Amino acid sequence: MTARLLLYNTIIVTLGILTLPWVIYQLAFVRKRRPGLAQRFGRSPVMEKKTIWCHAVSVGEVRAISPMLSLLQDDEGTRGRLVLSTVTLTGQETANRECGFVSRIFYFPLDLPFIVDRAIERVNPEIFITAETEIWPNFFAACFKRKIPVIVVNGRISDNSFSRYLRLRWFFKPVLDRVTMFLMQSEEDARRILELGANPDSVIVTGNMKFDRVPEPVALPEAVERWAEGGFLLVAGSTHAGEEEIILDSVRGVESEDILLALVPRHPERFDDVAGLLKERSIPYTRYTDVLTGIPVEGNVILVDAMGVLDGFYALADVAFVGGSLVPVGGHNLLEPAMHGVPVLAGPHLYNFREIADSLACSGGCTLVRDEKSLSEQITSLLLDPDKTNEMGDMAFQAFGEERGASAKNVGEVMNQLTKAPEKI
Repeated sequence: MTARLLLYNTIIVTLGILTLPWVIYQLAFVRKRRPGLAQRFGRSPVMEKKTIWCHAVSVGEVRAISPMLSLLQDDEGTRGRLVLSTVTLTGQETANRECGFVSRIFYFPLDLPFIVDRAIERVNPEIFITAETEIWPNFFAACFKRKIPVIVVNGRISDNSFSRYLRLRWFFKPVLDRVTMFLMQSEEDARRILELGANPDSVIVTGNMKFDRVPEPVALPEAVERWAEGGFLLVAGSTHAGEEEIILDSVRGVESEDILLALVPRHPERFDDVAGLLKERSIPYTRYTDVLTGIPVEGNVILVDAMGVLDGFYALADVAFVGGSLVPVGGHNLLEPAMHGVPVLAGPHLYNFREIADSLACSGGCTLVRDEKSLSEQITSLLLDPDKTNEMGDMAFQAFGEERGASAKNVGEVMNQLTKAPEKI
């Protein structure tokens, strides 16, 4: 393991040196790169009592782990000891919004030995819990050295990750040996982690915690709610470059003046690009942030240029399209509209959410589309048949409810580890 870590650290340091000019530029001119810089270099919060350190890289992982954190917070033995780290700025924002009950929220340290050692000493974890199979070789080794259990919850191995990991199995197997438990989403995910070299005694299938999330009510402006009531609302959520054009063409193909569109790009840095696309096509639209200032909604399109409000728009939707799926991104969480009882449409590229997609598709709550033509046909079909729309939404909500319970199972496994004597871990 020492030789492998030496190779890993040599590569990391070399890449760091080579990319130093780019890093300096990013810190100087890109605002989102600056927050938490000291924490990334090991200046994590100093915690006096033993903590339960939970980690979720970004928005999706934070939302997945939040139901489990709520259950841990309700337990007298763990209440007040929860801390949560993320990697991204949007992850921090989501954590503060949805997991504000934890003791501290901070940025995860860079995975270098002297940095993770410093962070671990300051945070003082009794156990480390990471969401969705994030592998940090130096961090795991440092925990193993200190006899701190490492638990992977909501574990999954995507198609792309599996092929890459498999080629590097010689490196990852010793890293996986440092993990106490793998609590995986599905039998396929369990099979994959075992093939990568995980100890069979450490792997359990507990389900997908994303089914356990209960969205917090998002209050949208009254002007937006009135606008949504004036027609058939399609919410296109978490869209990526190349998808907005397809969505706009599909809506244009619906022969109805009642069709409304809320367009919600996945990344804030693309808000202006999508606004430019709408202007280029001479499509009247209103920016959501302008509505917040009192500007009335004009046109049939709202460009949602704000974070943290997608759930509110899904709650108003008649039908939802989930982005990252018409382009090869891997999709986003189809459960976000399903939990509101909204029919779900998505493209074919859903390899990051294959079990969720299969569950919703089998229930009848989700329909996959291939292109602009098939998306337009599905929107038209639902617009013209309210009974079909209601039935499809009901089936999506039912599928969402039937798969719940993974968070409680994971909490049970975490509590079992906390009760073990350190020498047995």
